Amino acid sequence: MIVFRNFTAKDWLLFSGNAGMFLTSLLYITWWVLVFRPGAAASRFITTVLLIPAFITGIAAIVLFVIGVQIPAGVRRGIPSGIIFIAALLLYGILLIVSIYVFHRPVTSELFIMILWAAGELCAISALYASGRFAMSEVFALLFLILSATAAGFICYLQYYKLSGTASFVDGLIPLVSDAAVIVVFFVLHAFS
Repeated sequence: MIVFRNFTAKDWLLFSGNAGMFLTSLLYITWWVLVFRPGAAASRFITTVLLIPAFITGIAAIVLFVIGVQIPAGVRRGIPSGIIFIAALLLYGILLIVSIYVFHRPVTSELFIMILWAAGELCAISALYASGRFAMSEVFALLFLILSATAAGFICYLQYYKLSGTASFVDGLIPLVSDAAVIVVFFVLHAFS
């Protein structure tokens, strides 16, 4: 197997978008560990130094994904990204209502971020399938991982304010690490496809 075999502009944009997502995850994980680890006492400077680049790399990753999925594929028909984002917005609305009214969870940005991440990854998978880069086996494997990570993230999101100390620290870390792990699997499958 050859790494990056016949990568097109679309492949490089989507791969770079995932690299941005991975870097965002690493920055956010580092921030979480330095700020929320029991006994941690990180300064506002550390927060600024880690979260501003995380925000910038996250936005850059989204831009790369949007540009990458817009390049015509031509081999097969994938699910249009507009459909994926409409479904993601509907899912976000449902999960938001459930989290507020059923579980009485305060609203924070994490739910939106996890749904946006999943939607972006699903758009990338669809684009790579449509271009002939991914087979159905790779699509199903990544789909399973993304849905599992998102479900685990939602469960952690619901539980976070019910926990304290080490339990809340670990609960907040689980979605970040699981999303980063999914991105690594995506990297490997994409690089060797």
